[in-house]
Amino acid sequence: MKNVRQLALTLALTASAAFANDHLTKIADHARNLATDYRRMADTLKNKDFAPHELKQELQEAEAALSNVKTLLAEYSATGPNLNAAQQKDWQLTQDLVTLLDIFHGSKTELLSEANAQKKRSDIRAHALGLLTRATMLEATVKRLPGTKSNF
Repeated sequence: MKNVRQLALTLALTASAAFANDHLTKIADHARNLATDYRRMADTLKNKDFAPHELKQELQEAEAALSNVKTLLAEYSATGPNLNAAQQKDWQLTQDLVTLLDIFHGSKTELLSEANAQKKRSDIRAHALGLLTRATMLEATVKRLPGTKSNF
């Protein structure tokens, strides 16, 4: 009977760790996708005659990836991860980066919704480059957390 309990506890802990590790890996993957989306936006904005509707489509794709990151982050946080002091700092940085991405993404959406998006091209490009930097930082920070697997 004691062996059955130990086995059940071991399986539960293993499943919980696998769940958490899978979430971290998915967050890192979505962060990499975000970086790719923002890089594509910045490249699009190099051209003075960019098509605003194409940029809005790229922004919507990035918004879907950001939404996935926020959902996965909340689910991982709900598991009550057991992290040491250094990992706690990385976890807090991860949460802060997602918050910043969300804020900057929202302001980018506002810039694109204005009728004079062509005039604000350099501002929008600067935002895209800032988002690219933060998405890259997010991926690197998540990869430092325990159990994250890289899909490269």
